[in-house]
Amino acid sequence: MSAGTDAVADTGGNARRAERLAIAESMLHAPPPLDSLPAARVEVLMRSVVHASRSRPVVRWTVALHSGSGPSSPLAVIGKGYLKGGGENAWRLLSRLRHVGFDDPELQVPAPFGFDPARQLLAQEEAPSTTLHSLLDGDPESSAPDAGRAGRWLARLHTVRGADVPDLAEDFEQRKLTEYAAALAGQLPGSAARLDRLTAGTLEGLARTDDPQVVTHGDFQPKNIHLDRRRIVVIDFDRAAYAPAARDLGHFIGQTLTMGASRHGHLGAAASWVVAFLRGYTAAGGDPRAVRSAHAYVARTFAEVLFYRLVVRPVGSTSFVPEWLDAWEAAVEAAVGGGRR
Repeated sequence: MSAGTDAVADTGGNARRAERLAIAESMLHAPPPLDSLPAARVEVLMRSVVHASRSRPVVRWTVALHSGSGPSSPLAVIGKGYLKGGGENAWRLLSRLRHVGFDDPELQVPAPFGFDPARQLLAQEEAPSTTLHSLLDGDPESSAPDAGRAGRWLARLHTVRGADVPDLAEDFEQRKLTEYAAALAGQLPGSAARLDRLTAGTLEGLARTDDPQVVTHGDFQPKNIHLDRRRIVVIDFDRAAYAPAARDLGHFIGQTLTMGASRHGHLGAAASWVVAFLRGYTAAGGDPRAVRSAHAYVARTFAEVLFYRLVVRPVGSTSFVPEWLDAWEAAVEAAVGGGRR
């Protein structure tokens, strides 16, 4: 690539970043919708962009609510834009989950404060600043009990009834895995035949799952799990759907193993988290069938993470790929009872 081409690429990238920032900043022009809170005059003390995006910008206000009945403490409000739709559904789902118990002292979702249809903007409570993912920077063994807390949270979600979420499309996994396999074969041509076998085995394992259809989070992984000493607060329900409970278990396990490897260099680094997570899930009443079915969704998650690391946001070194392909294959073999090479 020539210097001139580099300059054009840089200019285009800067323009796209500026566009995303402008979209996010437009969310901040008016105060957040706070319909669920007691009536008060809203004074905006601070405002900022958390994440700039064309479709899912995230912003933050610090506000004071003046009700006339005494001094007001500052309130942090997170605003998430749903510029392609779905914000009202997210608002209703958070409201339902709070209503059925996810507002207790330990296991929570953010309180929804209001939804502005004009801005397609959901305003919600700010979660604790620490994420489960950030704890991987230290010794995973010492933070394994927090993964157990996440398992207990998930077991409760899987008991929820009457939530307004869609059924996962019957061909969803077929479409996604076909997309991943084709793109990965382009990046790893020497492994194309193996990728085909792994994809077919993953789909076979998914077809064998016999755990019940429940409300699933859809992206249950350490970056979406916030916590402090007292609370676990889970965010980002954009992929929620009725689906096998193993969907969330396998996603958490696959993401945890690969995130641990990214921090510590090998897939066994966060194995203690997986053990604690599954113990927490089953101890809180999680269905053992979902645990048995999780291997297929672990395999599916390895496909997805490899796709993102090699295709969507390519990383510099790909030395991890052989180990991760082996782990994908091991998950397939566990899912289908022996697998095939």
